[in-house]
Amino acid sequence: MSPKKPIFAIFLTIFLDMLSFGTVIPDIQLRAEHLVKTASWLPQGNPAILGLVIGFSIALFSLAQFIISPILGRLSDEKGRRPILLTTCSLAIIAPLMYAFSGTSLIIMWIARLFHGMAGGNLGVAYAYIADITEEENRASAMGILGAAFGLGFIFGPPLGSFLIELNNGQPFYLGLASAGFALINLIFVALYLPESRQGTEPKPYENRLREIMTAFRQPTLGTLLVLFFIASFAFTHLETTYYRLSHDVYKFNPLQTSMVLVTVGITAAVVQGGLIRILEPKFGERNLLRYGYLLQAPVLASMPFVHPWLPVIGGAVLLGTGNGLSQPSLSSLVSKTAPEDMRGSIFGVNQSLGSLARIIGPFTANVAYSHSPATPYLIAAAIILIPTIGFWTIKFNS
Repeated sequence: MSPKKPIFAIFLTIFLDMLSFGTVIPDIQLRAEHLVKTASWLPQGNPAILGLVIGFSIALFSLAQFIISPILGRLSDEKGRRPILLTTCSLAIIAPLMYAFSGTSLIIMWIARLFHGMAGGNLGVAYAYIADITEEENRASAMGILGAAFGLGFIFGPPLGSFLIELNNGQPFYLGLASAGFALINLIFVALYLPESRQGTEPKPYENRLREIMTAFRQPTLGTLLVLFFIASFAFTHLETTYYRLSHDVYKFNPLQTSMVLVTVGITAAVVQGGLIRILEPKFGERNLLRYGYLLQAPVLASMPFVHPWLPVIGGAVLLGTGNGLSQPSLSSLVSKTAPEDMRGSIFGVNQSLGSLARIIGPFTANVAYSHSPATPYLIAAAIILIPTIGFWTIKFNS
């Protein structure tokens, strides 16, 4: 099977998946806050309780991902990648349709977030798909293409979501329909153009799978990669869950201006992942790209609360996008090479689940830190990300 067509197909699959998800991002934080404050069955007047429920509402997506990702990865090892992708793409249609009717119901919004998180658990399967159809020497550039699709979905999704919310007078109906429409196109595309990548491969019996995953996790190289990935993801959530507040309070930006900064991060990461890494990886290798990628991010995170618009803010966004674009595909490629071939789906599911766990814990720690001062979560994030930065520079990987 020629890898070019399947890579293009999985690129569009992830792009449409992330576009469907990204349209909801501008609405979820404000809608969660509004619905929590107007829910008569919740105790009102206690900021701590309200903050906890708002954080729970936002974290539900990642909680569902955390639970379902390893299961989807294992099933894709046993049943194939294609049926899992078809199932999750179908679920991705239902979730935003429910969200479209969540304008006055916190419970409906919670269920929609759970379903969308379950659908979003397919990213590990997509990474395993790429690992199936590429040779090791081309793996990093292929992972970069997948990362670019991921980033592009987040670039175009939030601005579109903001426009649809405004068009619908603050209600989520148009947003939900658009998100479901992208998911439907995605499902049709997968059904028509995405072949199975594991044809002729016999998976090992399920009863040995959990033991094998634990054994793989204890391997020095693979286990270290997974742990350091979790730490880096946890650090980055401190930016993801407070940046709109920081830009409003410190930069005095409106939401559209804030979106433009985040779009700059996404475009830079997409350019690096989708093109530049193909040139850099053969010259410097995945390990060095991973090290330099994390080395760039620590000082940028630490400086964010102290810079002034516009040039320093945009410069930091470019550096952050570059660091992310170098590190993410390089890490995914190293994970794929150190994971046993018949367990790639399971391992990438565990990897994605660790990222989801970081995004479950992060919103709580980041927003508590922000209540102390706007700079605190960013200084904490910079300190935390020094751990994988130092780790990837000092540890010798035998992949």
